[in-house]
Amino acid sequence: MFGILRSASPVRLGALLFAVAFLVRIAVIIFFHPYHDLARYELERTAISLATTGVYGNPYAIPTGPTAHVAPGYTLILAALFHLFGTGTTAEIIKELLATAVTSFEIALLPAVAAALSFDRRAGFVAGLIMALYPARPLVEIDGDWETPYIALALMLAAVLAMRLRKNNDLSWKAAIRHGVCWGVALLFVSALLLVFVALIFFEAIWRRKQVRPYFAFALVELAVVAVCLFPWIVRNDLALGFPVVTRSNAGIELRISNNDYAVADQRENLQHGLFNRYHPLQSPSEALKVRQSGEIEYNREARAEATRWISQHPARFLELTLGRIRCFWFYIDPTSRVKTIFLWCVSLCGFAGLVVALRQKSIAGYILGVIVLVYPIPNYLVHVGLRQSYPVEWLMLLLGAGLLSGALQRKHARARELVAVSN
Repeated sequence: MFGILRSASPVRLGALLFAVAFLVRIAVIIFFHPYHDLARYELERTAISLATTGVYGNPYAIPTGPTAHVAPGYTLILAALFHLFGTGTTAEIIKELLATAVTSFEIALLPAVAAALSFDRRAGFVAGLIMALYPARPLVEIDGDWETPYIALALMLAAVLAMRLRKNNDLSWKAAIRHGVCWGVALLFVSALLLVFVALIFFEAIWRRKQVRPYFAFALVELAVVAVCLFPWIVRNDLALGFPVVTRSNAGIELRISNNDYAVADQRENLQHGLFNRYHPLQSPSEALKVRQSGEIEYNREARAEATRWISQHPARFLELTLGRIRCFWFYIDPTSRVKTIFLWCVSLCGFAGLVVALRQKSIAGYILGVIVLVYPIPNYLVHVGLRQSYPVEWLMLLLGAGLLSGALQRKHARARELVAVSN
């Protein structure tokens, strides 16, 4: 089998993974009928508002006007879908098929991503096969309520771009424009990648200490192109909201609901304990009315100030919540499934072990993935965490774990060949 995997191209391996992942998730849709649940969250509400009224807004319990609560990339895709197919069950089925296809495509890319990062492609196939056969977060992967699969794709793109830059050492202005366009489009889908983008630039600048001038020029062009990509969104926010929001405007809401006298680290528990009904304008009409009266920007400023004040007054409790959120991100305990909990813990443990080995071997890919593992989760340590938040790094941790296994098997086979050679 391993010989077949070694000879197969990433394209063929990816096609097989796509078919398996897509069929498994279609089976989940057919068996569990998730399309009957038409509960709408902020991103979908904004998309529906845009599709039906032309207003990019109204993400909360009552109409509140224009918003920057959600990033535009996936929202525009959903708005087009709702415009074409309505907002009922038909549109929900198509939305789930689209999310399933995107998730399956992400899984199918793993052999190619592994090869691009100088991993054994078999490690990419094994990681992809695990994801394809066991959708540990089925609602995240299938429902399409959020842009989560696109975040995973964007992190793949970020890792591959960083690796190619290191391998090819191409600091031309054309390469800078390509990188800038890729990052600009990614940030329009996934604002959470902004910190990763800055961290990778900083990491690359440290590595290229002897190429300061050419890399500085490269980075300036790249940043300029990213700014051009984000410019229409920033201008729109300034005109619609009175403030040039670069990414999203919801930081205050999320900080306040996650840091208060009643909050816990787990998002699921906060929902069950009624914190959303108390603090979040999506579930609380009274809070949504405040948004409409004061405006989204001012409302989030006040919420952020309230959260900051609580944090400064309760440092020990904030530390406890932060540690709990770190644990939830990497070692989530799912009360509905012990199997899922064990799986998620194994993925994280094997991924961290693989990362340690890669760093000890001074692997370039290890350093790049290490930056992502270190930086990407940071915003999630400040707000409550559920299964959705850690999904974008599942492929990465599985790839690192599979790479560890592949390396061990290769060393075992090498020793076996040496023993055979000696005995002969």
